Amino acid sequence: MRHDLLASLAAHAAPLFFALPALAASCSPGAPEPPFANGAGGHPTTDGAAQGGTRGSGTASEAATGAGVLGDAGPDATSDAPEHPADSAWRAVSWLDGCQIDVADEPEKALPPLRWEPCSGGAPGCTSLAIDWDHDDYPRTASPSVVRWNDGYRVGLYIRRLGERRTGVYETDGKPLAAWRHKTCIPTVPAVGHERVWLGAQRVSVEAPASAYLVSAYGDLATASQPIPVDMPSHGLEASDDTLVLSGLDGGTITIYDRNSNQAGVFGLTTGGDAPSLGQMFPAGDSAVGVAFFEVNTPEAWIWNRQTRAAEPLLRAPSPRVIADIKSDGQTLVWLEAGPASDDELYGPSTLWTSPFAAASEALVPKSRRPGPRIGYRISAAGEGFYAVYAIGENLIHVYRLSDAHHWSFTTPPELSTILDIAYVDAREVWVWVRGGVVRQAISELGPGDPAP
Repeated sequence: MRHDLLASLAAHAAPLFFALPALAASCSPGAPEPPFANGAGGHPTTDGAAQGGTRGSGTASEAATGAGVLGDAGPDATSDAPEHPADSAWRAVSWLDGCQIDVADEPEKALPPLRWEPCSGGAPGCTSLAIDWDHDDYPRTASPSVVRWNDGYRVGLYIRRLGERRTGVYETDGKPLAAWRHKTCIPTVPAVGHERVWLGAQRVSVEAPASAYLVSAYGDLATASQPIPVDMPSHGLEASDDTLVLSGLDGGTITIYDRNSNQAGVFGLTTGGDAPSLGQMFPAGDSAVGVAFFEVNTPEAWIWNRQTRAAEPLLRAPSPRVIADIKSDGQTLVWLEAGPASDDELYGPSTLWTSPFAAASEALVPKSRRPGPRIGYRISAAGEGFYAVYAIGENLIHVYRLSDAHHWSFTTPPELSTILDIAYVDAREVWVWVRGGVVRQAISELGPGDPAP
């Protein structure tokens, strides 16, 4: 999947940032990773605590051109007149030297509204994002970030409009709350959380690469200008309201920033000693979980904790089995224990396991729930007591209710093409990023499903 898609992106001069995970994966041991870093939202648990990860990936095609730094967008900043009659006026922000980034005075003119239409084929509960703005070729968007907000969802999104890279944060009614355009640097998808939004930009340069990341309350998005003290080029991010996880370009090192202490730590290969390769971790409450590799194709589960500020082993399967995937909604840990990866780049038959959330291996209460799918790339999400995972060999997304291990499965309409990411899941919906845009599937419309054996 990765090579075909990257070739397509390259052929259409698609964003460089999309290709970075594939480059990084070649430097790190382990089974192949998803071709893109991608997007689930900062999922609130049912009691309001932050859970899961708000994922975003940047999306620009050319390196920075050395544009000068412009002034911050404040209430007295001068706006540039729109270059297109229907466009917004813009004010410059100075997130990062050498990056020309502007914030829109009128977000509703800068970005189209999000509009959803029934999926072709009439699959019950399936809707897709209506791509009714001018755009380049595939992919139509980047993986969105999503957060449950009252009876709807707030969304962070990247698109191309009027020939420019644009990002925005959308309200539950599909109208943009804030919008930015990025003319010379790679933006990250705004990572929406229950209380805050993470923003970012990267200057791609052989001589002087640099990155800036910001965190803002929703009410301050239009004036956000103060980066956090982290300059780490990355090929993807995961976030909750208080935790930012950046995946390094080497594919084996991550940076975790704790907003509460304003401190960051680097974990993985480059830290020396007997550290494993850590490609991604996903925030869950005061922790972050993910798989780590000491040897090729032998993933095990690791955890980072805010109190200890350390990344440590959490779970290892009995040899020769491996931990093919692990996620958490902040209340429950869910993982797939599988046979080792084979020549077709798929792990062997798996078993779905769960445990009440625990930040240390000795506190785990593992329970085998039911047979699971064979997976390859780790494309999955957890939220509100549900776990969704993509089985590439079947081209199916499997959905599990963690309380009783009840199971459903579905796929996206074929004309929307390759499944790239499961951006979000909760007790109501699964959001899927595909080459043709974004698909939402209502779990209640998937039929009776099948109970655990």
